[in-house]
Amino acid sequence: MVEAGYVDNLRQAFSRYLYDGGPAYAIGSEPAGESVVQLICRTGGIAVLAHPWALKNPAPVIKDLKAAGLHAIEVYRSDGKLSGLSDLADTYELLKLGGSDYHGRDDKEEPDIGSVDLPVLAFFRFLEAAQPIWCNAIKEIFANTTERTGLNGPKECHRTSSVDDLCNMCLSSPELEETDDSEVEVLRTEFADIILSNRSCKTLTEQRAEITSLLH
Repeated sequence: MVEAGYVDNLRQAFSRYLYDGGPAYAIGSEPAGESVVQLICRTGGIAVLAHPWALKNPAPVIKDLKAAGLHAIEVYRSDGKLSGLSDLADTYELLKLGGSDYHGRDDKEEPDIGSVDLPVLAFFRFLEAAQPIWCNAIKEIFANTTERTGLNGPKECHRTSSVDDLCNMCLSSPELEETDDSEVEVLRTEFADIILSNRSCKTLTEQRAEITSLLH
């Protein structure tokens, strides 16, 4: 539509033609949200509901998705505003995350990749929840690969065991696993106003190291 000159930009396309029930709106054949969440969970992912503010009645949807295994919802927006769904996240014990909504469209109105500010505690909670999920998923991949390829004998068993040990060594983090609620409350109080953003040049590894170092 933009290229053909019917609208000036993507936002105009949605506001004029592609909104729900609009003249160019088409009903898709997407799978149910619960099925998608379950698939993400089965494959070692973190299931996050994006743009929950776009739902007409988010509470029952979030409740059903939580029952299916939802881990988090988008609360922090790229425009710097809190979505207003923080209370729902608390109600259903969901992580509060955010995204830049970057889609690589080369649109001047599109936010830059990573252009969302996250409280350091939100980032910490995400790592805390995601780490065992990723670790178990990687170990399962190796286990399935071993089973399919039929590895046997001392050399193969040693190789497989080493891979398993390597996964445990690289992906386990006593600093995160052993953190008790009192330590987290100290962090919450002292670092509640610290924000992680794309304006920082630090890598995720550096940011994580800083977070875990605060526990000692």
